[in-house]
Amino acid sequence: MAKHKNSDSNNIEVSANRFNLIIQFVALGVLGITTVLNMLDIFIIDDTLMFISLGMSMLCTLISTLVFRFCDHGAKWVKYLILTSLEIMITIVGIAITYHAVLISVLPVLCSSQYKQKRVIFYTFVLSVISTFVVVMAGYYFGLCDANMLALTTGLTSQYYDAETGMTTFGAANPNPWQTLPLYYASPRILIMFIIVVLIIHISNVISQNAVKEATLKKLSETDTMTQLYNKNKYVEMLKDYYPDVKSVGVIFWDVNGLKQVNDTMGHDYGDYLISTVAMSIVKFTDENAFAYRIGGDEFVMIVENAEEEMLLKIIEDWRNDLEMKNKGTKVELSAAVGYALGSGKNIEALVKEADANMYADKQASKSLRTE
Repeated sequence: MAKHKNSDSNNIEVSANRFNLIIQFVALGVLGITTVLNMLDIFIIDDTLMFISLGMSMLCTLISTLVFRFCDHGAKWVKYLILTSLEIMITIVGIAITYHAVLISVLPVLCSSQYKQKRVIFYTFVLSVISTFVVVMAGYYFGLCDANMLALTTGLTSQYYDAETGMTTFGAANPNPWQTLPLYYASPRILIMFIIVVLIIHISNVISQNAVKEATLKKLSETDTMTQLYNKNKYVEMLKDYYPDVKSVGVIFWDVNGLKQVNDTMGHDYGDYLISTVAMSIVKFTDENAFAYRIGGDEFVMIVENAEEEMLLKIIEDWRNDLEMKNKGTKVELSAAVGYALGSGKNIEALVKEADANMYADKQASKSLRTE
């Protein structure tokens, strides 16, 4: 069972990096299949252009793979390198086979939408804008001939095609490609891509808002409202699905002293204050390896992963000191019995019972001291 740790966002980013690398391999595979079909004369693109596209794309994919293989998958710069590599690959393919690769130009922007940071989307969009201009201009001079770009056709097919002779007439070649191509080819593609970016950002925001709502509802379902500790449902779930797989755990069990007397003599508001204040004294010792739960009206359990006896004793000592400090100036005496146990996670239920028994012994000892 996954725990709520600070590394969750990092794991999401690693997953996105891995998926984008897979997308790059898929694009490479499609390009490879297209190259084979072209060699079999099913497609009719110039073989040299196809081989250049495939070879350079393989190089880009290899770089991404090596980075992902030998570097920290979750490093902040890895996503930028993978997206840049994918953008370079798309640019190379676009230059070589021009109009056949128009739709693939939005692929990097779509891949960037997986990341929570909007700056990643904007970074990829800027790369895509640059790529679009490079594809249009370099494709005109070095890629597969696009007759529309060469002759700058602006009308219907019937205006250039003679049905009787079967011949086409396009007229003079584009007189000023550096002016017309950015204006008539690059700019419309960038505007369309901008619309896609706006849509992606909106979808990303909606997903983020839904994720926050889902996380809030999940937290509410797992958290005790009075103490803000995890509730018994979460405790039972962790005991069943998580802790048995942990090699070593320590269990600390608390039971509030004098709760019934406080409720009877001072009222339930003071009883609630006693419970919540003791809980606050416990929660400050929790971290990503130590979770605390309210499992009954006045019973609390903390389970510490990879614990040692000295660690548990230190937590109990510091907790007692903290509770003693909280006792100064209060109308209600803050007191709780405590016991602990240490062992293997596979025996977690037995450890809880042992810690409970030790807590009960501590409670009896406290009663004996008060009656003497």
